[in-house]
Amino acid sequence: MAPWALISSGWGGAKNSIILQANGKHVLTDCWTSLAVLVGLGLVLVTKWLPFDPICGIIMACNILISGTGLIKSSFAGLMDRANPETQKKLIDILARESKKHGLTYHHLRHRNLGDAHWVEVHLVFPAGSSLAQAHREATRVEQLVQESLEPRAYVTTHLECASNHDELHPDERLEKAVPTPEDKVHRRP
Repeated sequence: MAPWALISSGWGGAKNSIILQANGKHVLTDCWTSLAVLVGLGLVLVTKWLPFDPICGIIMACNILISGTGLIKSSFAGLMDRANPETQKKLIDILARESKKHGLTYHHLRHRNLGDAHWVEVHLVFPAGSSLAQAHREATRVEQLVQESLEPRAYVTTHLECASNHDELHPDERLEKAVPTPEDKVHRRP
């Protein structure tokens, strides 16, 4: 049982699957509990000191609580759609570099971990006079860079906008605040 628990936990970590991790930890906790019962009973039989049994039980109860609390925290973070700060920084670095290279800006960067992939959405604002073909080509390049940079993989959607009429079409979004810095708060999906 213990090898299966370790394999399941390992796969869960590699695949970023809370279900596999939880299964592995559950089976591993069962193994430790069974071992503690045997150790507690063995110590009682050998030493004739009865408190060994409840002491082993209390130690295992603490192990179960610690393991369960960790799983609940991981599950809660996934349910609350908490963005990964490392992924956020990587995305901001890529977008800042590519924005500077192509003379554009970006805003509305949103991303989330889907378990076996990342979902990324960003609005790219192109200079006035950019052709659709040129903007599409540059946006596709940005999408490819993001896809190549994130593990295990990424689904990237870009929304192309023109700087000349951006404020008119989106009065609640001002371009002077368009490019976030790494110090900005991590974005959550609405």
